[in-house]
Amino acid sequence: MSARIAVSLIGQRRYWPMLVAQSLGAFNDNFFRYALVTIVTFQSVSLFGLDSELLVPIAASAFTLPIFLFSAIAGRIADKFDRSKMMRFAKFAEIWLMVIAAAGFILREPLLLIITLFFMGVQSAFFAPAKNSALPTLLGPHELVPGNAMISGLLNISVLVGIGFGTVIITREFGPEIVGGGLVLMAVLGWLAIRQLPPAPASNPDMPLTLNFVWEIVRVLRSTLGHPEVLRPLLGAAWFWMLAASVVTLIPNFARSVLGTDETAVLLFSALFTIGAATGAILCGALSGKGDALPFTVAGAIGLVVFNVDIALITWNNPPLPVGADLVPGMEFVRDPANRRLLIDLVLAAVSAGLFVVPLQAMAQRRAPADLRGRLLSAGGLLNAATATLGQFTLAALALLGLPLQSAFIYLAAISLIVAIVAFFRMLKLRGTSPSPS
Repeated sequence: MSARIAVSLIGQRRYWPMLVAQSLGAFNDNFFRYALVTIVTFQSVSLFGLDSELLVPIAASAFTLPIFLFSAIAGRIADKFDRSKMMRFAKFAEIWLMVIAAAGFILREPLLLIITLFFMGVQSAFFAPAKNSALPTLLGPHELVPGNAMISGLLNISVLVGIGFGTVIITREFGPEIVGGGLVLMAVLGWLAIRQLPPAPASNPDMPLTLNFVWEIVRVLRSTLGHPEVLRPLLGAAWFWMLAASVVTLIPNFARSVLGTDETAVLLFSALFTIGAATGAILCGALSGKGDALPFTVAGAIGLVVFNVDIALITWNNPPLPVGADLVPGMEFVRDPANRRLLIDLVLAAVSAGLFVVPLQAMAQRRAPADLRGRLLSAGGLLNAATATLGQFTLAALALLGLPLQSAFIYLAAISLIVAIVAFFRMLKLRGTSPSPS
C-alpha cells in the first residue's frame, strides 16, 4: 500500500516540486561542504592556523548555528504566509549565495566560504519549516509516511552525489571553477522546480510578526513543551540529525588518521553511508502501512547502538597515522578482506538511521495542529541545529582532549541506546492505549 502511494505521488504537482527542490538543495549543501572539507583536510588549506580536526567542526557549526537562531521566526512566517511562496523565496536566495560560494572557491578564501556557510544555514532555516508545514497541507494523512520516505530517500542519494562530486572535483584542474559553476546551476534548477508547486495557504495570516528572534525561540519552545505529542518525535528526529552531522564531520579525519586511507576512501565511505540511509528510509516507507511505524524507529535505534560500537571495537587499536604518511587508495582498502566487517557495519548503521527517522518526521507533521503547524515544526529545526552543533562541539572536544576518534562512535552508540529505550517503552505505551496511535 505505502509503496503504491509513494509512486503515485511522484507525478503530482502538489509533491514533486518539493521533492526535486529539497534534493537539489541537499546536493548543493554537500557539494559545497565536502569540497570545503576536502581542501581543508587533504590540501592543507587553513584559517587562523587551525588544524583540520578543529576547523572542520567549526565550519559545520557555522551552518547549524543560524538554523537554531532563525528557525523559530521562520516557523512563524510559515504560519502567516503561503508556504509555497516562502520556499520560492528561499530557493531564489540560494542562487545568490552560491554565486558568493563560487567566488570563495575560485579565490581559495576559507573565511568567505565559512561566512557563506552561515548564510546557507539561514536559507535552510527558512526553507525547512515551510516545507514541513506544507507537506501535511498538500498531502493526506495516509500519504505522510511514504511522502516523507521518498523525500528522505532521494535526499540521501542527493547527499551521496554531492559528496562524490565535492570530494573528487575540487582536487582536479579547474576544480574550484567547476564546483562554483555547479553550485549556481543546481540552485537555479531548484528555484525553477519549486516555482511549479501549487499554493500551500497560510494557517494564521492575521498573526503579527516579530524581529525578536531570541524571544521567538523561547516562545516556540514553550509552545512545543505544551504539545508533548509533537515534541517527542521532534526530539527523536533531532538525534538523527546530530548523528548525521557527526558522521559527515567525522568521516574525512577518521579515514585519514585512523584507517590511513585517502580522499577516494572518504567518497566510498560516504557512499556506503548515504546509500544505506536511503535504503532504510525507502524500506520504512514501503513497509510501514498507514500507522506511525514506531517499531521501525525502535529497530533503527538498536542498530545504531550495535553497529557504532562494533566500528569502535574494530578500529580501537589502530595507531594514529603520522603526518605525511602514505595513504591507501579507497578501492584497495575495500578489496582487503580484513576490512569487510567495518564496511558492513557502516552500511547497516546507515540503514538503521534511515529506518529510525522517517516515522518520527511523519508523526510530528500529522500530530501538529494546523493553526500552529509552522511554529511547532520549526522547533524541529531548532532542536536539529542544537543537537547537530552539540555533535560538532563534542568532536572538537574529543580532539582537544586528545581522545581517539573512535571514541566518537562510542558516544553516538551511548546516546542511541538511551533513544532506543525511550522509543521502545513509548511504543509499548501507545500499543496499550490505542490501536492506531496518532
